[in-house]
Amino acid sequence: MVFTSLIASEDSWQLVCSQGTLRYRYTATGRPMANLLSYKAAIDRGGCLHVIVTLADGRLIYARWRGSRWESSGLPVNGTVLDLSLDTCGRPHLLLSGAPGAEIYHLYRSENAWRRQVLPFRLTGPPLVLKPLPRDRLFLAGHYTTRERGHVFLTVYSPTTGWQEPRALQATGPEEKIYGYWYQGCLYFLSWRKQEPGYGLYLNLVDPARDNLESLSLGALSDPPDDQPVLVGRDDTRLFLWTSSSRLAFCFSRDSGRTWSPPQSAYFFFPARIKRVEGPDGPSTWQVAFTKISGLEPDWPLLIDFDPLFSLCKAVLVNPVTEGSFWKQ
Repeated sequence: MVFTSLIASEDSWQLVCSQGTLRYRYTATGRPMANLLSYKAAIDRGGCLHVIVTLADGRLIYARWRGSRWESSGLPVNGTVLDLSLDTCGRPHLLLSGAPGAEIYHLYRSENAWRRQVLPFRLTGPPLVLKPLPRDRLFLAGHYTTRERGHVFLTVYSPTTGWQEPRALQATGPEEKIYGYWYQGCLYFLSWRKQEPGYGLYLNLVDPARDNLESLSLGALSDPPDDQPVLVGRDDTRLFLWTSSSRLAFCFSRDSGRTWSPPQSAYFFFPARIKRVEGPDGPSTWQVAFTKISGLEPDWPLLIDFDPLFSLCKAVLVNPVTEGSFWKQ
């Protein structure tokens, strides 16, 4: 294998030649944007980048990269951006909240103008899943909690009929940390429930077409995740990865999610920090972005494919000794 890295003041090339095939990657580095608090970004199927930026003074700016230049405009309202999604035509949709407990707005782009409507339901934080469906529709899985209890619900947005009446799916505890995923037509809800000592890890699998739910107890953990876990996989294998106190942790299934290895942590890449990789079809199911690896924080995240990560997890898995366990060797 021959590898060459060429870096100029703003742009860079990476070239790899292996077994008679030359692969290359080009990175164009733009000018930094100052005085912002946060951003949300999405990419459409044509490779166009859409960004919602929250400036230091609270204003919201929508920007779109047109291949050689930026187009930008201000949003008609301010608030906290909960999520950003693109429909199948590449039009942006964002959910925006004001003060805690206030109404949540759905803003979308239509005929070169922003339209606004109030969501007919409440959300606690960002949606668990927000993804496009055919015919410019959106699918949303949300979580709403009060002091005593919470619940997960599903709904669909249509440009002709608006948001459907939410359908309650499962009850949750008021302090339960829950994360949602859409994987091969099914929903996965991974949750940390407080128990003494530590936390119990639970997984709910939902088939939206058949309206059925399967609940699994995966094991006990001492700490919650540092950030949202990442779900990757291939064929019948599913792998959840996350970090707790900067230490990588995992659990996996080799039978399409019916049985799972016990959750456990490992010291490879410690200390580490991971993020999911986004694409036009949602989060990537075959790559994980490391923003910190072995204590190093690279300028740009390091992307690692599913295969080497799963091989490492299999190699360090400590099998339970309970009789008859699927994972007992």
